[in-house]
Amino acid sequence: MPVTTVDIPKELLQSIDDLVQQKRVRNRREVIVRALETFMNLQVYRWSSHRIYINGIRKAIVSKGSLSELESGLSDEDLYDAGRRMGKTLRDMGIEQKIDVSFPKNHKAALRILENEGWGSFSVDDERITVTNPVFLSPLMHGYLESALSIRLSVLDTTEDILVFAKAGVRAKSRKNSSRKRQA
Repeated sequence: MPVTTVDIPKELLQSIDDLVQQKRVRNRREVIVRALETFMNLQVYRWSSHRIYINGIRKAIVSKGSLSELESGLSDEDLYDAGRRMGKTLRDMGIEQKIDVSFPKNHKAALRILENEGWGSFSVDDERITVTNPVFLSPLMHGYLESALSIRLSVLDTTEDILVFAKAGVRAKSRKNSSRKRQA
């Protein structure tokens, strides 16, 4: 790896050293490399004043509390319908990354996009999609994933604070009875 020298303002260098001392990172290099990777992944170089663009799509940072307030006034049916309408946005993000998120072979990549957007942690196999730490309630996430991935899903009843969606043909409970699960 090539060696590069840059001038870093004293305050930033002190902040980096504090992270190292607190053992939150191994060394200065780790902080710099991770910061540059994030800069590139989030395409910060494309941002303009008061506008955030990532992969050609305008983004907004919204608190989870604001999302919860928005969801609290909607029925499960309305949340599901909102999720179905929102699902089109994942298709747009996929197009920007040159993948068709409706193809099953691209579902892992599609869910990785959502993970990178802070929607939760996703795992997918031939039978189900599991979401841990979901940012949205189950009915909204259900509608979103069905629409975005072009598949039918059923909500599987869980005792843990995770969402599990079965792909068509796997025994599940009706979405009309789905709970408003979401991990805090």
